[in-house]
Amino acid sequence: MGTGKRGTKRRLSAGTKAMLVMLALVLVGSALVLGRLSSGASVDLSRLKMNVLDIRDEQGGKNAADPKTEDPKTEAKVTAAPSAKKETTVKTGGSFMMTIGGSISLSGEVRKNSQSTDAKVADYADVMMLLSSRIIGDIKIAFLENILSDRYKTGDAVAPASAVVVLKEAGFNMAACGFAQAYANGKTGVEDTLETLRASGIDAAGICEDDGGKPALQSIKGVKTAVLQYTDTMSAKTRKSMVSDGTSEMVPEAEIGKITQDIAGAREAGAEAVIILLNWGRTGKEPDRNQRELAENIAKAGADLIVGNGSHIPQAAEYLTGKNGKSVLCVWSLGTLLSGDRSNIKRLSGYLLHVTVKSDGQGGAAILDPAYTPVYTWKYKQDGRYYYRCIAADGDAPDGMDNEQRKTMEKAAETVDSVLSDSSLADTGQNNAD
Repeated sequence: MGTGKRGTKRRLSAGTKAMLVMLALVLVGSALVLGRLSSGASVDLSRLKMNVLDIRDEQGGKNAADPKTEDPKTEAKVTAAPSAKKETTVKTGGSFMMTIGGSISLSGEVRKNSQSTDAKVADYADVMMLLSSRIIGDIKIAFLENILSDRYKTGDAVAPASAVVVLKEAGFNMAACGFAQAYANGKTGVEDTLETLRASGIDAAGICEDDGGKPALQSIKGVKTAVLQYTDTMSAKTRKSMVSDGTSEMVPEAEIGKITQDIAGAREAGAEAVIILLNWGRTGKEPDRNQRELAENIAKAGADLIVGNGSHIPQAAEYLTGKNGKSVLCVWSLGTLLSGDRSNIKRLSGYLLHVTVKSDGQGGAAILDPAYTPVYTWKYKQDGRYYYRCIAADGDAPDGMDNEQRKTMEKAAETVDSVLSDSSLADTGQNNAD
């Protein structure tokens, strides 16, 4: 009996069955979708109970389109797109207050009478104690007419480094150091002064490193500001010495070409306010034609405020026509803040200038609310020794001041008031500190 071969059945693998099932589902889903599309109706894939983007292979790996594997940066960009349109705002700009005082000259009688017989050193403590409450603001500047150094013998142009206490005690945070004798002891004298001021946290204007450098800018209460000082009183001999030493930039001269260049440089660096300080004029004399011409050219070059000193007497303040017709306040001289010269009432008088500097938010600034405090150098004797005190002349007389001294103080205030009677500066009218 012959035997034949029995046929064998081929079984489908589990993977093949799964693929066939999924193919069937896709075909059914496609038919439904095509039917809906042909009828113009919308299609809701969620009702088919499947996610065509969530198809996994047999190994359980994720498809590249899995939302959990999407680049988070792409998601962030899509989310941020609706807020790409920004609202425009108008800049208002910041503002700060500033006080500038007249000449501090630690020479002659002041130096002699400040000498302590016991320690044999000059004692300048408390000189400003009665005036410090009137020296207010974010920038507080005094014109200093001394080199500060222990390297040289003290004299009319040189004071010991310890004399910096006069500035520090009053709260001044900047000293305008350019004056006729600023280079009297050469490069080292200037360097010593800079080092002494820096050690006390006081900035310097009118003297700088021997390379000159670019105009320094400060951001004060949000206002980018350049404070620049120049000297118009140096002798030809001093100029020659500076050129010979290769240090002609250490004490910048009041030359209009240089000032114009520096103002332009400050503006290019972003300065909104440019304040020019000048040591100029002749002692005891009113502004001359050269000063007026220089001031007018500085105003036209783009300065916002011009403040001068050097005559050692209080002089008027007025407005000049500046760049683009802008009014620029020019103070010819703040007079004396501290001096031993008592030859006449003008030499004992001076004033503090107070202003508000406000950014216009467009790259410029305005000088607002100009006011002044008349000051007087009081000299009195106690226990056989003379003392000097700077006081506000429009306030109450301090304890210990006799009737004759009170009359002199009142005359000092009247002198300043008279000089500024035609200006727009207002007397602060506050009282002295106790």
